[in-house]
Amino acid sequence: MKPLLLLLALSGPAFSAPNALTAEEKKEGFTLLFDGKTLDGWRSFKADKPKEQWKVEDGAITLTAGGGGDLLTEEQYADFDFRCEWKIAKQGNSGIMWRSTEDHRASYESGPEYQILDYFKQDGHKYTHETNKGNIAGSFYDIIPGKEEWSKPVGEWNETRIVVKGDTIRLFLNGTVTADVDTATDEYKALLAKSKFKNWKHFNKAPKGHIVFQDHGDKVAFRNIRIRKL
Repeated sequence: MKPLLLLLALSGPAFSAPNALTAEEKKEGFTLLFDGKTLDGWRSFKADKPKEQWKVEDGAITLTAGGGGDLLTEEQYADFDFRCEWKIAKQGNSGIMWRSTEDHRASYESGPEYQILDYFKQDGHKYTHETNKGNIAGSFYDIIPGKEEWSKPVGEWNETRIVVKGDTIRLFLNGTVTADVDTATDEYKALLAKSKFKNWKHFNKAPKGHIVFQDHGDKVAFRNIRIRKL
């Protein structure tokens, strides 16, 4: 049996271990933002280290309870291809922001958000005000709505990709393009004018900033976090 099992293993597809780059990713110039064991390279918003609510659990950066503040990369990024996996608690809410600065009261005042939200039809959802607007997993928060079928159920890992270059933003969830927009166009400006951010003078203006994991008070976990500068 041992030679047969070895043959099957060699003939099957090659899968990357959690929190490790594939050979292709290494060739493309990706770097890991999380070593799977520590929070090195991360800190809470306007703090010099992560607050205690952010922990490493089962090989994932995990918000265990609210009060940890948003968690951000120590390094700032301008143009990039960012990828990670995440899973959210039942009826949980979180998000990933980019080009976010610490110049204002909150990280979301400058950084646009990729929404993370458990949205599968259920009674008494505490974020009905968000689901009614399409602010669900994979959406460009309050700009371009999402669709329920894009995300996987609670307890399963979802794959996110965020590609930002100049004025263009492309968002993906589990391989599906969920937003593809040039923020310098009239099309985007019309979408922005209908959003909560229409009068926010610092929103999406910074040329570079931190990658941010949002503390919305609900448990959320992130792993396989990697980035390639463009």
